[in-house]
Amino acid sequence: MTEETPAGASASDYLPPTHIRVLSLALIRHPGTGALFVTEYLDPARDETLHRPAGGGIEFGETSEQALRREFREEFGAELEVGERLGVIENIFVFNGRPGHEYIVVHDATFTGRAMLGAGPFPVLDAPSDVGVWRAATGVDLPRLVPDALADLL
Repeated sequence: MTEETPAGASASDYLPPTHIRVLSLALIRHPGTGALFVTEYLDPARDETLHRPAGGGIEFGETSEQALRREFREEFGAELEVGERLGVIENIFVFNGRPGHEYIVVHDATFTGRAMLGAGPFPVLDAPSDVGVWRAATGVDLPRLVPDALADLL
């Protein structure tokens, strides 16, 4: 999480920082179904469920690939094979009633083991009320996939 969100807090408790944040997110497709692995959370100000590819902040001196591997170990106890960098997204948004600004490096990735290929949901280890889920890449009545510009990389 960030300095704006205490450790162990839900993503729904998150308040965007007042500075630009740099993230790395993994676009993981299920090898059998093509579903996307995402973190599911609630924007409490809008009472809206959102889906975002899993990942997190890039620490100083860390590459985007290293950040993804670390974040997946911390959040899911899972190992990743990080593939091609698909793009960088500038994301200006409002979450929990507060504006945010992020640069997001998006990578293609796969899980190295089979444990994360089950149906889930998969609790986020450092925020147990949040979960990772497999969701159809497209379809009716799905929660919104964020950031919105991610659709250009699918």
